Amino acid sequence: MPGIVAVVNDKNGKTLLESMINSVMHENWYLVDSYIDEPTLAVGRVHLGVFNPESQPIFNEDGSLIIVMDGEIYDYHKVKKNLELKGHKFKVGNDPEFILHLFEEYGEDFVRKLNGSFVIVIYDAKKQRIIVVNDRHGLRPFYYAQNGQKYLFASEVKAILQDKTFKKKINHAAVADFFAFERILGDKTFFKGINVLPPASILVWSNGKLSKKQYWDFEFKQEYSHADTEEYYVKNLVRIFRKAVRRRMKGKHRFGVFLSGGLDSRSIAAAIDKKHYPIHTFTYGVKEGDEAKIAENVAKKLGTEHKFLELKRDYLARFAEEGVFLTDGMCNCFHFFWISLRKRVKEDVDVVFHGMGLGVSLGGFYTYTPLDVRKILKAQDSTIASLLYRKLTSYTLVTDEMMPHFFSNTYYQRIKGMPIRSLIRELKKVKVKHPANKWNCFFHRNHTRYHSSVNHLRRYLEDRVPAYDNDFVDFCLKIPPELLFEHKVYYKFFTKLAPDLAAIPYQKTGVPPLAPLFAHRIGLLIKGGYKMFIQKLRGITGGRVLIQHKIGYPDLDEWIRKDKVLRKFFEDILLNEKTMSRGYFNREYITQIIKEHMSGKKDYARQLCALLTFELWHRLFVDETPTNRTNLTEK
Repeated sequence: MPGIVAVVNDKNGKTLLESMINSVMHENWYLVDSYIDEPTLAVGRVHLGVFNPESQPIFNEDGSLIIVMDGEIYDYHKVKKNLELKGHKFKVGNDPEFILHLFEEYGEDFVRKLNGSFVIVIYDAKKQRIIVVNDRHGLRPFYYAQNGQKYLFASEVKAILQDKTFKKKINHAAVADFFAFERILGDKTFFKGINVLPPASILVWSNGKLSKKQYWDFEFKQEYSHADTEEYYVKNLVRIFRKAVRRRMKGKHRFGVFLSGGLDSRSIAAAIDKKHYPIHTFTYGVKEGDEAKIAENVAKKLGTEHKFLELKRDYLARFAEEGVFLTDGMCNCFHFFWISLRKRVKEDVDVVFHGMGLGVSLGGFYTYTPLDVRKILKAQDSTIASLLYRKLTSYTLVTDEMMPHFFSNTYYQRIKGMPIRSLIRELKKVKVKHPANKWNCFFHRNHTRYHSSVNHLRRYLEDRVPAYDNDFVDFCLKIPPELLFEHKVYYKFFTKLAPDLAAIPYQKTGVPPLAPLFAHRIGLLIKGGYKMFIQKLRGITGGRVLIQHKIGYPDLDEWIRKDKVLRKFFEDILLNEKTMSRGYFNREYITQIIKEHMSGKKDYARQLCALLTFELWHRLFVDETPTNRTNLTEK
């Protein structure tokens, strides 16, 4: 994704900045702003010209302060009026100018007053001091590294690697996380010494040193009043969510919503005032899939301009390398569903809304059954980690049982035990007592980066995520967890938000949101059983008896096996001698799971995609220095 790059305390900062800017120039039409005050600061912004398109940096009245910003903030008109009453003069009238005056008035506390998605760099030329802040949830990934006396900052890891003197050392704890959980926990990246800026951070460089502090954290309600009824929470959720969506309808942009068969995107589309803001909706997949049918019914009810974008079976063969490059390898290409379709969406819209975070705030994440709920509510501190670990590894890639076989013996001994230690470290950062709140807080902290797949969307489009609105999140933290688990309050919230749409089935359970909870439980069992039956039948018959998988995401399992182009792409890379000889994996076992997958005996699609992602990352980021790759365009 384009964004901000900066070099601090380097006499050759200008030259390095140029290379960093070039590395994130994924399209020739991107706009570039820069500011250089060697040796203290060289900073640049690469952007799409959608949010705050005016040239940056922006200066205060005497030129002693400058600001560079990526992203946007919402609903600050009253605060701006107060600043004007105090004598602040506004000439540009955009977000960064307001923030700079806010900083003048309140110092570092200014960030507590911001509601939005942003990374901000403020430079105090008189004090030779640099302040970097991001939003509460780290919605725009930002990385930093120290190399000797200089510091490097960037919205993409590849920009930091433009410093040829930076020694690339692989962070094996991150590799272990990726294959155990399908995500990297905490602030790690695949490289030692390059960290992601944690959410809600204030990073200050002064007198040659860097300091970091957290300005906000999740504050769950620890005691719940019986006077607050379920209806009270539902009513206020609807009110606050509508306001969160309304805040984000700023600017003269063309708006769109990525519509699926789930409730997250459906909630956003329902909350938008279509009379004043006509929107486009988009759904990807296969025509016979349930996602497409449900989304089409929702779009008809809403009266949106709707497009179904068919996903071609060989799309990963054409776009996996680009996606790995854009996401710095930290998202499994299994989740790159939108990557081949972004350009077509760009023809109709500038800004897309998506539902990331709504299921985390309202859904009781990974708690799909009453048994899950009972276990969590009764968990002690000593058992919550093991519950989390079992839940995460049961839904992701390489289980404890697989690990000794999946990796080479040498590498397995190196990373053995790292995933659970990583999880425990992150869990210790959660300062809440209630076991269910501890569970939810862990996912809040570690879920957003898991969706770094949205970064490849930002090659063409800007995005907005109402579920991470400050007021909405703050209210969700007050809801008793018993109401969140199994989507209890979510179903009622949605039914009140959009009664007409609540009669359309929810893809995950196959029954409408307005149905009673026991119907969703039964639907979940039926759908899960149907998927399991399909997989068992494929395995028993070696793929000779095939029932098309039409539930949820496209059937990558079958596509990798049956599409000649895609199958060859996977086999050519994963069975390549370069891949096999790196020393990470057990050659015989990887060959075996590829053979079993291609024969139809088992579904290893997620594991093969993770292996492919890691190998492409290795080729792009370790074997060479990643540079501008505008040649990786859609075919």
